[in-house]
Amino acid sequence: MAEAFTRLNKITHVGESTLTSKIQDNLIEFFDWGLVNAGGFFNMTIPISGLYGGDRYKLRLVDDPYHTSGQVWEGFRSNWVWQSGLATTDQPETLTKLGTTGYSSKSAPGISGVFVGNVFQPTSGVGSYKHYVDYPRGRVIFDSAIDTTSEVKAEFSYKWIKVTRADNEFFREIQYRSQRADGDFTFTGSGDYTQLSQTRLQLPVLAVEMVGRSSEPYALGGTSHIISTDVLFHVLAEESHTRDKIVDIVSAQQDKVLHMIDVDEVGKEEDFPLDYRGTTNQGAKRYPDLVNISSDGGYRDSRQMRLTNAVTQNPEEISPNLYHGTVRLKVEVIR
Repeated sequence: MAEAFTRLNKITHVGESTLTSKIQDNLIEFFDWGLVNAGGFFNMTIPISGLYGGDRYKLRLVDDPYHTSGQVWEGFRSNWVWQSGLATTDQPETLTKLGTTGYSSKSAPGISGVFVGNVFQPTSGVGSYKHYVDYPRGRVIFDSAIDTTSEVKAEFSYKWIKVTRADNEFFREIQYRSQRADGDFTFTGSGDYTQLSQTRLQLPVLAVEMVGRSSEPYALGGTSHIISTDVLFHVLAEESHTRDKIVDIVSAQQDKVLHMIDVDEVGKEEDFPLDYRGTTNQGAKRYPDLVNISSDGGYRDSRQMRLTNAVTQNPEEISPNLYHGTVRLKVEVIR
């Protein structure tokens, strides 16, 4: 019997990522980078306060059951920026040591250190204040617990829009007023911030949901097909104008052609930008680096995908401070 009759089509091993997960991963990476690259971030410098007060550069002590009290300190917003080389004039800001006591701002990826009291402690340092930065959760974790009465401060940039999957984790506890550092942020025994960062959904959010698929032959006599996948982009925001802006941004990507990242190759080479702790790996690759050709250090897939048929659906006011909108797009891939 010929082997072709005994093998599954277009799959060599069940451990490989399938087309659905590859498309979803690539869309999330594209929009996450694209929004930041277009200036979708806010810089928190020392000193800076919000419209309603609150020192937004200060970090608060976190009661995390997986760490000793005094190890984990978080900002009022999660989803911190680590990427550099953006297309905008303004760049994410961090701190760098200058001499023995001072510091200066610079345009560079990630966070180079924090202040404990008024003393700058570099992330690359050693000793009692050695730490790493968890960028997705917006936290600093010290190797050893520090005094819980310490004042910890940092200059950081956070992403305006969180791009994520519309799965079970998407339907977590929504946190309102997360742009403000007054009120609940300073409370230790009650309020929204008593939940861990990974269980708080700070708005606005763009969530990607894969909902359906069809295919048609690519050419007569061939084995390739045009795979059309329906994708829903859910937008949640606290204001209608923010929802409408994000819906317009997504809709404007109609007819966009994207190179795809071979996510399996990234995994095989263990070349993820962020490690399991949420901190940057050495030489962390941004989206443009990952989607580059292999001879330039990237992981470009042989296939491209094209976004078509953008349709906005169901703009609604769920509550006076929660607005939802949806964009349906088709993603075409030749396979």
